[in-house]
This record gives sequence, C-alpha cells and structure tokens, in this order.
Amino acid sequence: MMKTPAELICTIGKKIYRQGFVAANDGNISARIDPRAFLITPTGISKGSLDAESLITIRGNKIEGPLKPSSEYKMHQAIYAVRSEITGIIHVHSPYATAFAMLGIGMSELLFPEVVVTLGKIPLVPYRTPSTQAFADVVGEYAERADVLLLERHGIVSSGVDLWDAYYKLERAEHVFKILAIACSLGKVKSLSRSEVDELLAAYPVNELVRKLIR
Repeated sequence: MMKTPAELICTIGKKIYRQGFVAANDGNISARIDPRAFLITPTGISKGSLDAESLITIRGNKIEGPLKPSSEYKMHQAIYAVRSEITGIIHVHSPYATAFAMLGIGMSELLFPEVVVTLGKIPLVPYRTPSTQAFADVVGEYAERADVLLLERHGIVSSGVDLWDAYYKLERAEHVFKILAIACSLGKVKSLSRSEVDELLAAYPVNELVRKLIR
C-alpha cells in the first residue's frame, strides 16, 4: 500500500536520523500535497520521532497545524515556487557535505561519472542568515538550475520529483563529499576532461537540467 505524504515524511525523517544526517532537532522535510500547499515538519521535534499528526500544512501565507512549522519553511516555499515538478524537499546538516559548506566549497568540478550523469554539479549557495526571506530568495534562485545545493555554513538541501528521489540525491551527495574529503587528504583530485564528460552525456540518459548545469 502506497504511503501518504505525511507517512512518507515520517519514514524519511527516521531514515535521515539513523543515517546521522541530522542530530537533535536539526533538519526539515516537506512534501507538496497540491499545487499551492505542502506539508512540512515542525520546529523543535527530532526527525527520528516524527508522527503524521505533528506535521504542518503551509498554504500560501496560511499555516495550519498543532505546532509551529520549521523555521525554514520559506526556503521550501521558494523552491516549490520555481520548480513546479518538485514534490519533495529535504534539508540536513550531514557531516561531510556540511564540512564542505563550512569551507565554502561546492562541487563545481566534474569529478565523478556517477555524479555527472545524476546531479551534474552541486552549487554553493552564498551565505544569508538562515530562516530569513533573503535566505529563501537566494536558495530559490539557485534551485532553478540544480536539484542539490550546498548552503554555505548551513548544510545541504535536496529536491526531487518525490521524497525518495530527494532522499537518494541527498544520500549520493553526502557519500560523494565523504569520498572527496578522503581523496583530498591523499593527494590532488583530477577532474574529468571535456571529452570524457561528452562521452558520458552520449552514453547515459541525462536530464536537461543536469545537461545545462554541466555545459
């Protein structure tokens, strides 16, 4: 039986908590439920102990639910506003991605074949005070051209056509940042050449958003 959006948020919440992508009450998850509304996790609740009744509905400027929504709900609104196909968003402070975010280093080089054909690049969104409209606005700008964004000094956010899509992109990104951290400690990392990238684009079904990102 297919899970409801609320049930799926709770399932993903437990998964990111078990994976160590969030600690304490960090992170937020949302799922679009119709073209103008989405469910989002509440503030102050561990993602490992969510229940469907605690989730909040955001419909324009109207907030419905038993608790306060995540302070980052404006960021989710901004992403949904510019990407009509997106129905799931996850923001976490996973250790390796966040370490690169603290250093202000996105993944602008084309290094890993698997990342080139699935994510393209992982841009770094410049720092703005979290939870502010200015922060939401700049994330929305970057979200128009990439599904996974590194947030300077603030973690990583992943968007998908559904929540599982967003989760697997997030998991891939964290794994790649871990590999990159290890590789950089061993020596210099070599980028793929333009011809190698072109061969990948010819060999794999790469979506247009990713193709634009790596041109």
